[in-house]
Amino acid sequence: MTGLPPRAWRRITWHNDGQSRRWRAEFAAVRVTPAHAWRHGQLLPEVWLLVQRPLGSRTVTKYFFVHLPATTALKRLVWIAHQRWAIEQQYQDLKDELGLDHFEGRRYPGWQRHVVLTAVAYTFLQQERSHTRGRPVTFPTVRALVGEAFTALYFAAHPDQLDIIIQLRRHLPLRI
Repeated sequence: MTGLPPRAWRRITWHNDGQSRRWRAEFAAVRVTPAHAWRHGQLLPEVWLLVQRPLGSRTVTKYFFVHLPATTALKRLVWIAHQRWAIEQQYQDLKDELGLDHFEGRRYPGWQRHVVLTAVAYTFLQQERSHTRGRPVTFPTVRALVGEAFTALYFAAHPDQLDIIIQLRRHLPLRI
């Protein structure tokens, strides 16, 4: 991308959701046709190739394909391309705090339930954080609340299982 004229580059400032820090870099955007399916004789539709480099540098550091209309403004392209940071942060929170990566089952339905449970817990946590003033809700608290809610839903759908646990309690020291 060294062949782009100097007027193709624009200095843009943006910030990632969840951070107060503002980022600045130079960007250029060009409409290109990706060559992903060239071996099959297919042409893909044109997309934006967004190029980023640090201020004052001639070396490009990042490239992005952005599938937006040709009329999209450069600032919008930059904003969309950098939403990836927020998504990566959310995924990291799901793994670190809510146990998304702790599933040890062997079947797809169990994994699917585990993913849904962690996503519900994360959504609940984010909603509570947006409404709470003062002391914020923590991930472990939400994990416990959502776990209790899903346990109650399970026993409501399978009352025979609850009867078995009550019978076991008579013979074993269970904490219920």
